[in-house]
Parts: sequence; structure tokens; C-alpha cells
Amino acid sequence: MKARALLECTIDTASPAAELSATISAVLAVLPSAEQRLSVLRSLDDEIGRALAEFEAASKPQETEDAA
Repeated sequence: MKARALLECTIDTASPAAELSATISAVLAVLPSAEQRLSVLRSLDDEIGRALAEFEAASKPQETEDAA
């Protein structure tokens, strides 16, 4: 059997940015090393950058159509 530490979160979608920030802080607080925290933050940075690029690419044609 492998022992695991779990963190269960409930996020209020009325204030998603603050809730996600608190969740990230809670996860980082339980990681034992600076390298692990840095790795998580870099992974999140990559995921957020990818999601932002996809969102911007998807909304560009819509902005062009709206301007016409």
C-alpha cells in the first residue's frame, strides 16, 4: 500500500481567481522542498500560458466578425 496525502478543496466560482490562488497556496504549503514548489509553479505557468493562447486564438475571429 502507498500512503498518500490528499487535499480536498471546494471552490466558490463566484470569485474564481481568489479561490484558485488560495488553492495553489494550500498545495504549495504542503510540498516539502523549494524544488517541488518551483516545479508546480512552472507547470501551472505553462498550462495557464497555453490556455490563454488558445483563448486568445479562439476569440480573434470573433472579434474580427464583431468589428465588421
